[in-house]
Amino acid sequence: MIVSLWKWKCQTSRPLVGATAMRNVISGTLGVLALMGGTIPDRAHAADSGVELAFMPRTMTVTLLNEGGKYVVVDVKHIPQGGTCRMDKDATIARVGPGASPDTTRVRYAAAQVSAGGCPFLTTFDMANTDYAAARAAFLQMKDEASKKVEQMKKELGEKWDEVVGKKD
Repeated sequence: MIVSLWKWKCQTSRPLVGATAMRNVISGTLGVLALMGGTIPDRAHAADSGVELAFMPRTMTVTLLNEGGKYVVVDVKHIPQGGTCRMDKDATIARVGPGASPDTTRVRYAAAQVSAGGCPFLTTFDMANTDYAAARAAFLQMKDEASKKVEQMKKELGEKWDEVVGKKD
């Protein structure tokens, strides 16, 4: 009886890996909602939301500026503040403001990490103004191409477009 109670205690006292991963996913999702929620209400009346998105112009190693560091779910490790991680080319970033030095821009990683070795979600780091300008230009170019593609589809579909998307009055 004592042996079976001890086995039950050992089995129930182990941390649940799946539960930990789910908690991290939920925390990340809530973080995104908090990030978005903090900017939307203040600027809901403005035509331009003021949020600038960009794509990383190239793969580079960046210095994590988040206070207390960040936990990387994919790699199951913690990166301390001041530690480095890899930002992949074309990763989505959002401008936060000016960087620590005059020639830098502070940005935040705005997508979930799915590959090992990269930066965690919502990593904050500084990048050179020239790199940010290239990143923003790449985003705007892709945005323009997508808008042109949508307009082309509208023309091709004609009235079917209104049926599929719904007519706005």
